[in-house]
Order: sequence, then C-alpha cells, then structure tokens
Amino acid sequence: MRRVKSVILAKGRKAQRFCRYTTASAPLDLESGLEMTDATASDAAQTELLRKKQVAGLFIKDKIIISPKTLENLCQSQNAYEDALKLREYMQRHGIFVLDDKALSLWRESAARAVKTVEPTSAVKAGEWASGVPRAATLEKDLFLSVSDSDVTDHSRCKGTVKDFVDYFNDRFNRLSHQLRLMSSAHDTVKLREAQNRQKKTFNVIGMVYSKKITKNGHMLLEIEDEETMIPLLIPKDSPIMAQASGIMEDEVLTFEAYMSNSLLIAKGFTTPGKLLQHRNRHLCNRPAKIAFLSDLHVGSRWFMQKNFQQFLAFLNGKTGEAEREVAEDIKYVSIAGDLVDGIGVYPNQERELVTKDIFAQYEIFCGFLKAIPEHIEVIVAPGNHDAVRIADPQPALPLEFVKFVDDAENIHFVGNPSIHKVEGLSLLVYHGTSVDGWISNNPNLRDGYENPQKVAMEMLNQHHLCPRYGEDSLVPEPRDYMALDSTPDIFHFGHVHKNGYAENYNGTVIINSGTFQAQTDFQVSLGHQPTPCKVPIYGMNTGKLEVIDFSKVE
Repeated sequence: MRRVKSVILAKGRKAQRFCRYTTASAPLDLESGLEMTDATASDAAQTELLRKKQVAGLFIKDKIIISPKTLENLCQSQNAYEDALKLREYMQRHGIFVLDDKALSLWRESAARAVKTVEPTSAVKAGEWASGVPRAATLEKDLFLSVSDSDVTDHSRCKGTVKDFVDYFNDRFNRLSHQLRLMSSAHDTVKLREAQNRQKKTFNVIGMVYSKKITKNGHMLLEIEDEETMIPLLIPKDSPIMAQASGIMEDEVLTFEAYMSNSLLIAKGFTTPGKLLQHRNRHLCNRPAKIAFLSDLHVGSRWFMQKNFQQFLAFLNGKTGEAEREVAEDIKYVSIAGDLVDGIGVYPNQERELVTKDIFAQYEIFCGFLKAIPEHIEVIVAPGNHDAVRIADPQPALPLEFVKFVDDAENIHFVGNPSIHKVEGLSLLVYHGTSVDGWISNNPNLRDGYENPQKVAMEMLNQHHLCPRYGEDSLVPEPRDYMALDSTPDIFHFGHVHKNGYAENYNGTVIINSGTFQAQTDFQVSLGHQPTPCKVPIYGMNTGKLEVIDFSKVE
C-alpha cells in the first residue's frame, strides 16, 4: 500500500501543471486534495478521491483541461473510469480539448445513441411469416457436424514439446504424400535417397519444401525433404514452370518431376495434392434446401451495421418483399465463419473502436441475434481470430461460458475452426480464413487476393492445405494437422477479409467468401481496403444456383 500511495502522490504533482481551468470556476488542486487521504478520512471518501484522481489522470495525460465541476459530475457514477475512457476517445475523435458540462452532455447524448445500436431487436421474432409455414420448416434436418476428424474441439493435445512438432509435420507429410502417390504418372515415384542414383533419368519425388531462395543467377533453389533425407532441387530461370513455381511456399508437400544432373536435382514440373480431384463434377443434393453464409459480424464494434443485420433477420423470418420471401422459404441452414464479435484487446487501441467493452456483453448481444433466427433453420457457428478462443489455428468451438445464452437452442451448433460438416449429403468446409494474409504476402500470384479472395481459396484447395507455411500465421502443432485436407469439399466457406468473393464451380467446389456486416473501419481506410458489407450469399444445394441478397440499404 505504501508503494501505491507514493505513485498516486507523484502523479498528483505532475498533474497539477496541466489541470487548470481558466474560468470563474475554481481550479482543481490535486495537491491539496491529497490531504484527504489522512487516516481519519472515511473509506468512502478515500475511494471517491482515488476515483477522481484516476479519472482526472486520463485527461491530464492527453493535456485535456477539465472543469472541477465536470469532474465531480462525471465521478458520481460507479463506472466513472470506464465512462472516462469512452469520453476521452470521443473528445480525441472530435478535437475537443476542454471538458466542461457542455462537452460532457454532448458525449452522453452520443453514448445514448450508440447504446441503442447494440441492443438486439425485439421486433424480429422467430417463426413469424406473412402466410403459412416456410417450405424449409417441413424438411427434417440432414446435418452431421465435424466429420472426418476435422474439428480440434475436445481433441487438442499439444503441449509445445519437440515431439509435438515432429508429430505435426509427420502427419502432414504422410497424409498429403499419400494423396500424391494416388495420382497416375508416366514416371516412377522414388524416395529422395534413391534419386541420387538415377542420373539423367526422369522420375518423381515427393518432398516437403524446407527452404526456398533465388540464386544470384536467377534460378530458384529449393531444399526438399522426406522422412529420410534432404536434398537441393533447382528450377532453372528459363524453365516454363518458373512463373508457377514462384508461388511455392515453405512447408508445402509436392511431387516434383525431376532428373539428376551432376548430383543436383533439376525439376521439370511439379504437382500439388489437390490435383487428384481437379476434374471432378459438382455434387448437388436431392431436396430443395438452401444455405445462407455469414462472417465477420463484429458485434460490439461501433462499425457493426446492426440495422442492416436486423433486416437480414427479418428476411429469414419472412418479413420482407415477396421476391425475397420466396428465397427465404427454402433456407434450411446458416453457416457463420467467425469474428462473431469484435472482441477485447485484439489489436492496439481497440477500445476506441468499441461500443461494448465487455466481452460477455458482446456475446450476449450476438446470442440475442441468434435467437431471432427461426428454429427450423440449423445454424453452424465457427470462431475467428477476434473471438474468445485461442488466436492460433486450429481453434476449438467457443466455450459455453460465452454462449450460455443460447444453450437451450437445439438448432444452434458451435463448431471449431476449421471444420467439415455434411449438409444434405454435401461436404461443407467452414474456415474463418486468418491464413489468407499469409498466402497473399508469400505468393506473388495472389497479390490481388484481398480484392478477389476466391483466388486464395483456390490455391488452398490446390494444396489441400489451409495454411502450409508454419510461422507465417499462428498455428498450434497438434499431433494431427487439422489444416490439411484429406478430400476436396463440395462447399468452401470462409471470411476474414470483409470482401465477398465467389467461384461457383472450381473443380466441383463452390467457393464462397461471405464478406461482412461491419462498415469500413479507420484501419481499412488507411490501407485503402474497400469492404463489401451486408451482401449475403445464398446457395441452392439442389440447383447449384448462387444468389446474393443485398442488405446494405436499410428500409
């Protein structure tokens, strides 16, 4: 306690130089106020004084002048410090440097309006339709969650040991190399150790890329490894595969068509694991069922577009125009690919962007929206990097403590990220998409990936891996590599970049990035990134038709 008091005294002396309000009101003298910490003062008085000093210190630090009367007014609340944080951000945003009663009143009016933007609507109630029962309500659900060992939830075994890393990379290599061996080829596939004895003869080798560099002569030099050894592999600068090879990343597993020349392995071509099913047909289901896709809602952010999202909820409940109601009648499923809320402490100074700074309150509001979805619609909910689970992929499902508000809802299913589900017999891969940043920064062929996120998803499918380069994005080395794909999904749903993007039939897979319900943030403005908010893709699983409903205009 002695040390705490000395800190308060020091802050008080420093504060006195700035905290003077030049009007008829008497200035606030923090030095004289410290005398109230005498042992004879009541506990309540000491608490009140400390609250005033904490609040005043916030404004003094930013050289904001505060009236003693206004400070007294502000500190009447038990949440004075939290209010002061919001008030300081408001003043900084509007260039206000003198805090008087007028400024306080303006902020309180603004805060009251902001609170209204995060309260779930009571106007939308599940199950209310303009006429009759929606067609989708007559269908029994055909849903199997987290199939094929695709979900880390309740299966995380990583302890951060060396063995964990060895098991992780061995699992990746074994599973992806097995897929590569299934592909037909005109050449034999040999171990790297055996390749050194096959001079001038063309053969195939399977290896994981350990390193990649460009030589001073412009050639690409890779080091590749398998379970037994590591050898260098050269791709000549004039090779026809050089442009494609520029997108090769470390830790990818590939088949190389190559030959030995003077103890150096020379590549003539290479194949990715996803090529096995590159020409497969698109699969459709037998019933008139549709699925809607959402991601990146960011509930709790001051940029969350609540009115637009409520309009989407009204659409699901049939409270819309006749044409839209016809679409909504067949929606049986909703997939949500992460960043459900904005979170707390995800990035520096995030509190300036938040309306709701309590993580539990953010999820309570989000769950309020989930409750407004009709009960006949099955909702699959995965987390993202803003959500209250570990930031590293793969992420387990949200803990019950955050989503207990809908614990009794049988149609709402919380799953891990990534995870694969069987919906109407079709395989649905749901992944938030955090690794998209790493793909774009490391693959020169994906420089336009933020504007065309479907291109990044195509490359993920080509590699049968969602994040091959370890260390670029946060990954947990589980004994099983949950980011590797054993098969190609029928539907690939992801988000993260706040930009809608689609490929309706990429080698039999429907690729969907579902954009966002968050308006353009200050950070996005600084990057020149233009999001596409409030555009909801809806896929007819029996027709193969993809349509997008725009909720950007609030009626």
